[in-house]
Amino acid sequence: MKKRLVLVFTFVAINLGSGCSQVPTSNSAQVDTPIILAKPELEPEKPNNSLEEGLENLDKLDKSFNSIVFLLAKVAIILLSLILVQRIILLIAFRTSQLVIDNFTNASGAEGMDFVLPGLSQLGRERLVREMKGVHQRLREHIRVSGLRTYRPPDKLSLPQSTPDERLSSLVASLNEFTPDQIDPLVSLLKILFPAYGTKVTSILQSQGEDYRRLGITFEITDIEGRMASRLYTIWEETETQTVIKTVPKKESKAVTDEEIEVQLPVIESYPELKDRYRGLLKPATRWLALELSRREMLANVPWYYLGNWCKRYQAQIHNFFGVINYASAPTHGSFFYQLAIDDLEAAIELDPNWYQPYENLGDTYSTQGREFQETAKINRQRQGILQYEKALARCEDETVRRRIKVGKAMAQLLTKDQILVKEAQTEIQLLEKQWNAKSELSPRFLYNLASWYAIFTAQNNGDEQTKQKARHYLVYALLRDSDRNLWDWASKDPDFQAVRERFTDFQFVLMKKLNEAPELPEITGDKFGKHAEDILNQMSWI
Repeated sequence: MKKRLVLVFTFVAINLGSGCSQVPTSNSAQVDTPIILAKPELEPEKPNNSLEEGLENLDKLDKSFNSIVFLLAKVAIILLSLILVQRIILLIAFRTSQLVIDNFTNASGAEGMDFVLPGLSQLGRERLVREMKGVHQRLREHIRVSGLRTYRPPDKLSLPQSTPDERLSSLVASLNEFTPDQIDPLVSLLKILFPAYGTKVTSILQSQGEDYRRLGITFEITDIEGRMASRLYTIWEETETQTVIKTVPKKESKAVTDEEIEVQLPVIESYPELKDRYRGLLKPATRWLALELSRREMLANVPWYYLGNWCKRYQAQIHNFFGVINYASAPTHGSFFYQLAIDDLEAAIELDPNWYQPYENLGDTYSTQGREFQETAKINRQRQGILQYEKALARCEDETVRRRIKVGKAMAQLLTKDQILVKEAQTEIQLLEKQWNAKSELSPRFLYNLASWYAIFTAQNNGDEQTKQKARHYLVYALLRDSDRNLWDWASKDPDFQAVRERFTDFQFVLMKKLNEAPELPEITGDKFGKHAEDILNQMSWI
């Protein structure tokens, strides 16, 4: 019986347990149960998951770092591109005319000159800068006084350099190395569309004769863009130089006493040395080069809207201006400037044949050049000058200018020493003085020419006192009227005034003292001006 009860109890317990296991449980019980059961099973896999998470974090960090690097690289590339574009724009927008002066090339045959070429080249560039500053200053004065107002000379001169500026070309070449092949042609177009421009000058040392009796410097001027024709010109020494052979003491042997033996040294060591002669030749050579470069610059900048006769008149003014400067350069830089002046003035006449000014300046040039010639050549030059003055008179209607031209013509007539022409000149001057008031004349050039006429007449008539006083009288008037003092230096060495120029340094001091007392004197007219002039003449005891 007991055994049956145990079996029944066991059966009930088993059924009760199975029934309880089938009772629904809450969500928390369902979640907790697998966690409790799974925990001992997941614990062995924890190290692998940490490694994977670390790798994933490293991968994310690497991606973030790469993103930052790429972003910074993009920003840097954009900034560099902007800087590069700005650089290109600046190089294009602020391009300036280049003046490339090559170092001298030695073609003289004197090998010793090779050692002084760098220094001689640098001296040439330095002197050229000074000459060009002087030309531009004269140009500004000319524009202010007489016209060409449409031309604007640059505020800064192009400094001579030995090599051209190729920054844009180098930059374009560098871009071609990094840009895609498809846009290489577009990049190369920058050099074609915006090429370097300016002037290149090649300089060559020349000589004549085996003993270098005459030296020269050849300049070849070319336009970098090829828009203007090239110019080739050689400046030679005015006179030939005799080479002097030195003698040096030389011992034949130690046993022999000192004996002076004549030894012919190389010509480069002879006196005067070639390098010093070439340095002296730089003065006229750089003056010519400065004038030629300035002329080419002005002719290249004729306003585009000047067409037909306007363009010709503008070019005529340019040639006339440089003709006058060449004429003024001849006494101080070499007589070859006279021919350069004649060429310029004839070009001005060809461009504008109805303008009186080139004819007058050409007459002045012929007359002044003729004084350096002898006999027949001198007379012929004066006659040529007279013909040019007559052409100028036929084209001029301004009575003030006509008086000035008449004085120039009378001076040329006087220099011919032809009695008939001299008599005509005297009559013309006397008639002019009767119809004109010297105290009201404001043109210093006219007064200076009139003083020159009387000074020449004085020299030809053995120092006639009456004409000497008139020459000094008009000279005082001219220099007082010359507010810019351009005539002062020339009057101190003008050969025409040799017969009447006494104590000229004292004369300049008295003039400056008077101008300090009355700064308005150059503009004063009438008797007040005459009294100041008389005071100067009295102080100099010239009356």
